[in-house]
This record gives sequence, structure tokens and C-alpha cells, in this order.
Amino acid sequence: MQKRTFVSMLAGAALALGALPAMAQKEPSVAFVPQLIGIPYFNAMEAGGKAAGKDLGVKFTYTGPVSANPVDQIQIVQSLIARKVDAIAVSVIDASQIAPLVKAAKAAGSTLFTADSDAADSGRAVYVAQATDQGLGYTLIDELVKRVGDSATIGIVSGDPTSANLNAWIGFMQKRVKEKYPKVTLLKPQYAGGTSERAAQLTSDLISAHPDLKAVISVASSTCPGVGQAIETAGKTGQIIGTGYCSPNTARSYIKSGAFGFTVLWDPYKLGYLTVWAGKELAEGKTFKAENKVPTFPNPVAYDAKTGILLLGKPAVFTKENVDKFDF
Repeated sequence: MQKRTFVSMLAGAALALGALPAMAQKEPSVAFVPQLIGIPYFNAMEAGGKAAGKDLGVKFTYTGPVSANPVDQIQIVQSLIARKVDAIAVSVIDASQIAPLVKAAKAAGSTLFTADSDAADSGRAVYVAQATDQGLGYTLIDELVKRVGDSATIGIVSGDPTSANLNAWIGFMQKRVKEKYPKVTLLKPQYAGGTSERAAQLTSDLISAHPDLKAVISVASSTCPGVGQAIETAGKTGQIIGTGYCSPNTARSYIKSGAFGFTVLWDPYKLGYLTVWAGKELAEGKTFKAENKVPTFPNPVAYDAKTGILLLGKPAVFTKENVDKFDF
């Protein structure tokens, strides 16, 4: 009896020792690479990512280029792959450059996925989307036509010409106009890169070139201040309506002055949180369900296995009446 007890104790000790490596397993590492750092929108995503890292036990890294430069972004992703970060999320500037990075990450034992801006044909593991591209494009046009009428001339000032998400939204805006508002003139997009100064100049040029201009859409969050400033400087507040995909903090003064009628967006803090949660799931080899329970989220997050998209939710519309309820 004593011998069996001793043997049992030894077996139990061996089992416990064998479990030690699993117990001591390092926390998963997740990185997010924005299109550029230092703007309110991506600052909010960073804050959400940090909160998720703390809540979920994830080592979170936030690093990106100082301007929306695809070459710089690619180099940063390559350095993260070399550091063997478990899961790397990218807000894509140039979709054509992502497929080789996906392969390189896989070869190094990392997983590359996209968030905020996609590269759908790159082989990325998942796309953490803020809202559907169609929903964003359609919502903005529908809200704008309510304010300027269904025969207005509308300008577009976007960011980098290779940004997949910005181009997708523009594409759906154009589709909505063609199918539902055929009398609306949607002018050819102008590209400002990532600077508000260039956006202001392009908006001023649009105002000068088109005396019948009724609205200007700022497609990139970084161009929102430039569009608003140009409308105010030209003395066109109330005559030309600015709008776009702008955070409440970025657009608040222009919404209150009347230079902007509204903006359309989502909560980038929650998008950052969801991105890190998704990265943790990928790092741990888990698969997404059709409906996913995410900590701190009141409602399940939907996943479309066919498109590989994890969807934050529907677009939000910010106006003079509700803009002060938000802080990002």
C-alpha cells in the first residue's frame, strides 16, 4: 500500500512538473501598425489597444510611420516580423504590398492581419472592420443629399491614393450617386496624402474652380481639419457643407461653426480594442465564430467566414446635437 502511494506521489509530481512549461507560457504579443501616428483617430485606436492589452494579458505594441508612406509602413511591419511578434495588424496604405508580408510573417511563425484598412486579396488572416465599406459610403451620401439636395455638385478630398479603405468608400459613394441620385455631380477625387495643409489647398482649389459647389467630402480623417479650415477661410460657411469620415474631436469646432454639417465614423477606441482581441485569438490558434463575445462589448461581434471580416458595427453619424457626447 505504501509503495503504491509513493509511486502515485511520484507520478503526480512528474505530472505537475510537466505542466510547468504550459503555466509559464509567455503572454501573446500583438502589434498594430497604423497608416501614420500622431493624429486623433489613430491615437484613439492606440488607447483602445492598450486597454485591451491590459484586460486580456497581451503584450501590445503600437508603432507606425510619421506620414502615410507605404514604404515606411512596410519596413516597420518587416521589423515586427523579425522580432517574431505573434500577431501583427496593419491599417493598409498600399494593398498591393501586403501579400508578400503575409507570407513572410507565416514563415517566421507570426500571423499578419488587417484592421481599419484592408488588403482583401493578400491572404491576411482576418480583417477587423469598423463598418462595411458599403454602409459607410451609402450612409455619407444619403446624409449629405438630405442637406444639399439631389442635384448638387460635390467635391471629394481624400488621403493617400493607394489607401484601400478610402478608395472603397469612394467607390460606394460613387455607386450610390449613380444608382439613387443621378442628378448629383460627384467630382473626381483629389488626394492630399496625410496632411491637412494639402487638404486645405485642394479644397480652396475646388471652391475656386466650381462656383456651384455645395459640399466637400473629407475621406481621410487627417484631411478633415484642412477641409473645414478652407470652407471657413473662403467665407463659405453655410453655403458649402463640409463632411467626411472624421472623429468628433477633430471635427467638433467645424460642426459647431457650421462649416461641417455632420461627420460619419465609428468608435476607433473600440476598433483598437477589437483589433487586439482578434490578434490574441489568432496568436492562440483560435478560430472566430459567427457571433463572438468580446470583453467590454455589450453585443456580440459578427464574423463573416466567407469574406474573413470581423465587423465592429454600423456607422455612426455625428451632428451638432450629439457631437459633445463623444470624446475621441
